Amino acid sequence: MCYMLAAGKKATLDGSVLVGRNCDAVATMATQLISVPAREHSLPSLIQIPSTMPGKSGIELAQVARTYAYMAIVAARKSWAMPMVLGGINQYQVSAGASTGALVNDKVEKISPWPETVVGDFMMTLVLERCKTAREGVELVGSLTETYGARGDIYILADPQEAWLIEQYQGFHWAAARVPDDCFVVMANSFRLAEIHPEDPNNYLCAPDLLSFAEKHGLWNPKQGPFHASRAYGTHEMPAPRNYPSGYTGSTLRSHGNQLRVWGGIQTLKPSAGLDALDAAKDYPLFWQPDQALKPADILKVLKSYYPHTEFDEYHAMDEIFPHNIEEQSGHYRYAPVWGKARLIGTANTVTSWVTQSRAWLPDLLGGVLFAGLAAASTSPHVPLYACSTQIPVVYQKGEWLEKNRYEADSAYWLFENIGNLTNLFYQALHEIVEKTWMDYEQNTLIRKEIVEQAALSLLPSHPEDAVKLLSDFSYQHALEAYELGNDLLGEIFTRLALLNTPQTALQFQNPADWKLSGMVH
Repeated sequence: MCYMLAAGKKATLDGSVLVGRNCDAVATMATQLISVPAREHSLPSLIQIPSTMPGKSGIELAQVARTYAYMAIVAARKSWAMPMVLGGINQYQVSAGASTGALVNDKVEKISPWPETVVGDFMMTLVLERCKTAREGVELVGSLTETYGARGDIYILADPQEAWLIEQYQGFHWAAARVPDDCFVVMANSFRLAEIHPEDPNNYLCAPDLLSFAEKHGLWNPKQGPFHASRAYGTHEMPAPRNYPSGYTGSTLRSHGNQLRVWGGIQTLKPSAGLDALDAAKDYPLFWQPDQALKPADILKVLKSYYPHTEFDEYHAMDEIFPHNIEEQSGHYRYAPVWGKARLIGTANTVTSWVTQSRAWLPDLLGGVLFAGLAAASTSPHVPLYACSTQIPVVYQKGEWLEKNRYEADSAYWLFENIGNLTNLFYQALHEIVEKTWMDYEQNTLIRKEIVEQAALSLLPSHPEDAVKLLSDFSYQHALEAYELGNDLLGEIFTRLALLNTPQTALQFQNPADWKLSGMVH
């Protein structure tokens, strides 16, 4: 269960193409940052693509003569021959994000079973290594899908000129649509591609037999109207009732969570849309023009969203029911929020949250930026990393998936994960200091980013190596700064919780609010 969005160059304030993603998974899927250099390879040779599907084997692919440099957030295992990219950007400003897809309908399930071997989670690694443009990435994903099959994933690829949305429909079929330059799109584990027009390859690409296969097997009748990809291959589930029973499971519940997240993303960037949250998500228009030109901070706002000030804002509902952080008599901390009934965009089980920025008017060396966050979006910092950066602090390279599979004390991921866990357990006591810490960090970073880019731009013509070093040092230092801030913040959290769980009357704080005045917590 993940979340993605993208905005075209005419929908953004500075003309950049923006992509964002929350990767939602098990919290012990620790994520890392890596910087991979460009490499030359001896041919012919093969590379091994690991399998992450139980009972399925990996595949071998022919290596290419040259792979490109990229900066990425990854899940890594020592036994894998290559990292699993969860999001990143390469030296040509190509960015790539992926998400678990949606459910195909019963007919497709029967005639297009899961293939024995798929590229799956490693598709984005290959895109960053091999593609100079987003369109090249679409063609690579399409070719690999037709050759090796698909589970049903969704991808967003972008470069400085355009963004593309890709859907795989299990088996060997796929479709892609170009995001209009003046629009944004949001995706939430649901097939949303609408009409596909193969005769217009500038805006649509797909498997050669996508339409003929659908017609042959009764998935689409041309007499009833234009081909609609998600209706032909996807399900037609209605959302679950708003007050579904506790513990209810099933695909309709999943559909309800997808619907809320599509609605939430659109409403955040286009409040004038006035959408009804109970409308079927599949029926919302796919592309939207934002009410205001978008910035990276706007994409982050969506990724952090918990539907604030709406009927689905469970944190706010807890504030209304339990307005006090501490008991009036004893001074003990009392309430933790009851959250999770509604599927949030900014969910606590996000293992990485990121935004990429690709800018056509700047040289590739400094045009592509990855705002990288480890762990949940609203309780973690987003560090600006340039695609040309050559160094990553060691603490951001700690944390493995499924091998150690446990907390590591010197891991940036685990630091930010713990801050998020404590904030959700003691939301009313902590969210203000946590959110403010990272908001201030991100705002200050954006200011410094503009200054360092001007300096790097002046160095590029005569001293390109110095420009690369300047940008790399900037990324490195800001990553370390975020880690140090996180450790300071964790100390503040521990102190605050210690005070909140001590009977305040013993410390002569007759008024439960006076603990804030003790000087021990800022």
